[in-house]
Amino acid sequence: MFKNFREELREEWKSTTEDLEKDVFKVWQIDYKGHVIRIVNAMTEEVLYINNEVVDKKSRDNMFKQIFPYVKLKGEITEANGTVSTVKVKIGGLLSLNIAVKVNGTILLNEKHKISIK
Repeated sequence: MFKNFREELREEWKSTTEDLEKDVFKVWQIDYKGHVIRIVNAMTEEVLYINNEVVDKKSRDNMFKQIFPYVKLKGEITEANGTVSTVKVKIGGLLSLNIAVKVNGTILLNEKHKISIK
């Protein structure tokens, strides 16, 4: 009896985790003065790409190791004339996935996505 219950509970947990992983996985791409800023959010990592190069990444072994619900990513864009622009990303949330992307303090993206837990 308990073996069946444990197995059923394990299967239900696996299904819920897979659904949550699909719901949380998001990719945003922004063009900034000819440069491509891409942010990838997955269950156990967040990655900031600038012009297809990884410039910052936060990873966890599993979804329960996220102590703080928000992650900050940071990178720089160097223009041909030598000026440097700072890219800052804040991403996360508890019941929703929020993202804010700023370049030199100017907001380029500010979105909120509801996370559905079935």
